[in-house]
Amino acid sequence: MRFRAGTVRQKALFGILLGVYALGALMAVDDKLARIGRPDIGWVLDGFHVFPLRSDAAAAGLHSGGHALRVNGMDVAINWREIRVGARRQIGESNTVTLESSAGAITEVTIPVRPLEWRDVLFAEGPNIGLGVLFVVVGVASFLLRPYAASSWALLALCSALGSFLISRFVDVGPSGSLVGPSDSLRVVYFRLMVAFLSCVPVHAGLAFPVIHPLLLRRPRVLWLVYGLGAGLAGMQLLGWSRDWAGPLRYFGGGLDTSVLLVGVVFFLGRCVWLAVDARDPLVAQRARILLAGVSFGVLPALVLNFIHDNFRILVIDLRLAYWSLTLFLLALGYLTLRHDLLNARIAVRRAVIYAVVVGVLTVLAVLLIALQPFAVAALLLPLLYWWPRFDARLNSWFYPKRARFPELVRAIGGELAASQSAGAVLAALAHAPERLCDARNAAAFLLAGEDVSTVGCTLADTGRRLSDEVLVQLMRTTRREILRDHIAVEPQYANIKDDCYACFDRLHADVLVPLLRDNTVVGGLAIGPRATADMYEAPELAALATVAQQAVQAIGRVEATERLRDREVEFADLKRFFPPQIIDQVMAKGGAAELRSQRKLVTVLFADLRGFTSFSDSVEPEEVMATLAEYHNAMGRRIAEFAGTLERFAGDGFMVFFNDPVDQPDHVERAVRMALAMRADVQQLRATWLHKGYQIDVGIGLHTGYATCGFVGYEGRRDYAVIGNVTNLAARLSAAAAGSEILITARVRSELHDGYRTEPAGELALKGFHQPQAAYRLLDADARQRAAG
Repeated sequence: MRFRAGTVRQKALFGILLGVYALGALMAVDDKLARIGRPDIGWVLDGFHVFPLRSDAAAAGLHSGGHALRVNGMDVAINWREIRVGARRQIGESNTVTLESSAGAITEVTIPVRPLEWRDVLFAEGPNIGLGVLFVVVGVASFLLRPYAASSWALLALCSALGSFLISRFVDVGPSGSLVGPSDSLRVVYFRLMVAFLSCVPVHAGLAFPVIHPLLLRRPRVLWLVYGLGAGLAGMQLLGWSRDWAGPLRYFGGGLDTSVLLVGVVFFLGRCVWLAVDARDPLVAQRARILLAGVSFGVLPALVLNFIHDNFRILVIDLRLAYWSLTLFLLALGYLTLRHDLLNARIAVRRAVIYAVVVGVLTVLAVLLIALQPFAVAALLLPLLYWWPRFDARLNSWFYPKRARFPELVRAIGGELAASQSAGAVLAALAHAPERLCDARNAAAFLLAGEDVSTVGCTLADTGRRLSDEVLVQLMRTTRREILRDHIAVEPQYANIKDDCYACFDRLHADVLVPLLRDNTVVGGLAIGPRATADMYEAPELAALATVAQQAVQAIGRVEATERLRDREVEFADLKRFFPPQIIDQVMAKGGAAELRSQRKLVTVLFADLRGFTSFSDSVEPEEVMATLAEYHNAMGRRIAEFAGTLERFAGDGFMVFFNDPVDQPDHVERAVRMALAMRADVQQLRATWLHKGYQIDVGIGLHTGYATCGFVGYEGRRDYAVIGNVTNLAARLSAAAAGSEILITARVRSELHDGYRTEPAGELALKGFHQPQAAYRLLDADARQRAAG
């Protein structure tokens, strides 16, 4: 699902979660701008503990988390609230703090009041603010990669809450002297709400990670209960702060949030422990172990120290330092959510080390140049701007040697695919592509139609099921995008089909399944096994494989088009034996010979036979017989093509032609009559030459119209297009009964003719094969108007 496909409600909730952080960022920026240049005491008193807010205060001996005994001679235990408000705050004044170290040593530190500078802000708050920004970046990036998924919402809420908390934790160290004691009520309300929000988010995260909890799938409204409790906690927070309750009720203003947060984190931690030990899926167990390490070493230290401080007023170290441990939790989240789509961890670490070394060397060099001559830094920047892109490109070619050759390899594979002469050859070339592009150990390419399969480095197991029936393949046909084994393990929508998908992955020996798309329809797939380097398949590799897959689809399309063209040429040559060109064009337009099914139709049949041919063939040489027949057939063939008749066969001196099939001809009777007259005229012209040679040959023609069954007869490699029925028998008998230059037609033919044709009765003819005499008519000629029309 893409981000833009979300509903208005989903987009609004996304905007709210980002807006919460953006509001805190704006208040933080406004706070810093307002404080820069104002008098700053350089320290803050939180209960009985004092924290440095400037580097010079820390260098003077005000160590993080020191236990304050006296401030300016006043006992902190007695005058804690008065000291927080009454510390000297005019530029030029100083404050003296008496500290007790953990070893019991007593020291006094004097910190002057001076204007606040940006470097002081960075010292006190910079690392924590930067960490909050990184959390939000990870949350937003992960959400945009998989928008609106249940795990994406949980991660975005978690990162937004942490980022907002860290950016507002040290806002406005005001006159009260508290770490969070802003004079502006809006800021303190925002911070209290963020604390309550943060207390509930671990429960949401625990339901979504390492995999979606079934409760969240079945009852997503459980989140209303979770965040409802958070709203109640926020109300108690604000009530306790506004009334400044003391005694046991103070717990509702400061300690309850930390306790609830600890319970939520324990729930998150317990689920990670359970899945790390008991999960059947190794990928889920791996994710659980990674999160377990991130929570144990990243979240728990900061949380426990905060819990002890809020509830028992005991501070082990400065809480700002404790929050740095959250970096480990951030790395765990980034590894789980972004690694597959953006990073290869092994290579990323190597790249980071190299960058750190190079940047360190450049920094040292820049410092040396500044010490000598400030303007000399330009001498370093100019070549750096030129060489850095080349250095980065060289680094990429070193880490990813195959990627640098992707254009060359894709072109070479595309050439092989284009040169393939069959679909099987295309699949074979495609199956070798993952090995050449990504060092895949094995691959299998297959087409769903016909179940054609080609494998490299593996043999597909025979499960008795067609690939097209596999659940994983059906899922690919539905989503029309690549599917990775890792996604199946952690995405909640695959929970019910996980085992079936794994079985198909195992059958294909694959980690990735890439679809072959034609017109947005899946026609096959490319199953890719694990890489020989044990690295993950990243976005560039998947994009290159998808490109090759589409080249294969185009190559298969060309092969199929070539085969169709070849079959069409063969089919055209076959049809040319029976039909004239204009009929063939119409037949091919309807789908070719495959569409010529046997059917019963009204047709007009013409038989023609030479008179005196038997005695002629006995009296002359065979060569002369063949030459005469060729002359006769050429003349008749031209007329057949002219009147768009269908030739069933030439049989020696006779032939049969019919009309109104395979294409409809409403004037089929008139066509047959006009062709018969034209043929008789042609034979009369040929007779002049034949009589000169002494050949006593003439033609007799018979016509009849009626219903018959039309279609192909014969067998593969030798077939004819025939008309079967009584209509052919009657036409043949009339042809046999006709005298030389005589055209005999049936009464039905005569009834279909217009008045422009002259006929005369030929009597009742007793024809072989017919029990009753048949009425016949002699076709004499057409009048001038009909001859002009013909």
